[in-house]
Amino acid sequence: MNIVSAITDKLDDSYPHAIFKLKTSGRDIRQEAVERLKSIVITDNRGLEADSLELQFSDHDGILYLPRKGVVIDVWLGWSNEGLVYKGQYTVKEVEHSGAPDVLTIRATSADLKSGLKQKKERSFNNVTLAEVLQIIAFEHELDLNVHESLGQHKIINLVQNESNANLLTRLADEHDAIASVKNGSLLFMPKGAAQTVSGQSLPTFLITRKQGDNHSYRDTDGGEEITAVRAWYYDAEKAKKLEVVYGDASNQNIKELRHIHQDKQSATLAAKAKLAELKRTAVTFNYSLALAKPELIPEMTFLFDGLKEQIDDIYWLGTRLVHTLDADNGFTTAIELEVFFPDADDVAELFEDQFETEKDKKWTGVVVYYQSGDKAVALTKGDQSNPKHFTYLYVSKEAAQARLDREFALLDQETGKFSAHNELEIKPYTGLKTQYTVGKEKNRHWLTKGDQSNPKILNHVYKSKLAAEKALSREMPRLNAKKDMIQQVKNAD
Repeated sequence: MNIVSAITDKLDDSYPHAIFKLKTSGRDIRQEAVERLKSIVITDNRGLEADSLELQFSDHDGILYLPRKGVVIDVWLGWSNEGLVYKGQYTVKEVEHSGAPDVLTIRATSADLKSGLKQKKERSFNNVTLAEVLQIIAFEHELDLNVHESLGQHKIINLVQNESNANLLTRLADEHDAIASVKNGSLLFMPKGAAQTVSGQSLPTFLITRKQGDNHSYRDTDGGEEITAVRAWYYDAEKAKKLEVVYGDASNQNIKELRHIHQDKQSATLAAKAKLAELKRTAVTFNYSLALAKPELIPEMTFLFDGLKEQIDDIYWLGTRLVHTLDADNGFTTAIELEVFFPDADDVAELFEDQFETEKDKKWTGVVVYYQSGDKAVALTKGDQSNPKHFTYLYVSKEAAQARLDREFALLDQETGKFSAHNELEIKPYTGLKTQYTVGKEKNRHWLTKGDQSNPKILNHVYKSKLAAEKALSREMPRLNAKKDMIQQVKNAD
């Protein structure tokens, strides 16, 4: 395959071939370098991991000069019948000359990751929003700021920084299950797996058929799927105790525990939430190579596949890393690393509130825990039931509920009527259900609802037909009804 430089905007439909354009200091690279290009490899990463560029040139006669480190290179890739796609700006970090035969290799990284981001800082932030913290960091590095509206107003009670801004951004992104990135002079902060631009606009979904592929690798592990909840710890200075937060569906007791002890409950909750989302997304992974490259593809786009196995075709996939390779011998290809876009997880959207402050003056005599039986809730009790504490988390089995009952009763001091240490898992009651589906091979998603939509639970899965979505909502309704039954029993007990 011949590689040619695209110096003109004229498109060639007669025999489509790969084209590229390279500029340094605003000028096209010299023609002798263009003619000797062996390969271009661009790796698009999400988050603060730098995008990378690798160029290889043949220097068989020794006439190429070695560029200096720090040179900025602009890159375009494309096809002669479609035009060029701008792939960004990169700063040369490494130059290598090897042989024989003699080859010049240039390695560069995205130009916006400034060295100042890696300098250690010591300071603290109190009672601020996430957007305010990010604005300070952006100002320090002369960057514009773009924060997704769903994240910017998150309150930060106490944040201690004893690390570089790059590490702090990574930590904040991990806690909020978000992506922090520096692109084109802007600090970007957006939800991970949202398939949106930072302004909230949905990125397009790309449909890939079997005939477009070169090779693929699908992997399904049971680690993330089996874990339905995450436990995180934090230290309460007023109580001088280490307390816990559980996020997710703890009804079957399959809980992953995070070792790190957080500064406050909010940080612990965010960390648990982010970890559970990560486990659900990465339990199933997929790598796919397009025989003919699509340089317009970027991380955080969603993908649908047609013509592979049913388990693969039924999933909405999220692109996490893309490698575009233009090679003189092997053509122009795109390799995509993917993970599940919408993890199907029960109760992930439910936040658990610590009610100890509102109940600190109460004296409990016993414990009540509930489990699901069809569309009803069944109570298990232990201790004196004259004024029992109702733990309103609905377990899927009697065995799981009994284990919780025994654990909480052991923490109840019979003399004081207080629990020695624990966090109440209080469910925000859902009023209905909501999910998404597609029709045939179309890329648009449609909503389907069931029940009262004032506070619906969203099933985090995109179904391939309206019928499949209706069946999913019907399967979920008994649990929703059982939770309503449980809440009503607690109200009647009061």
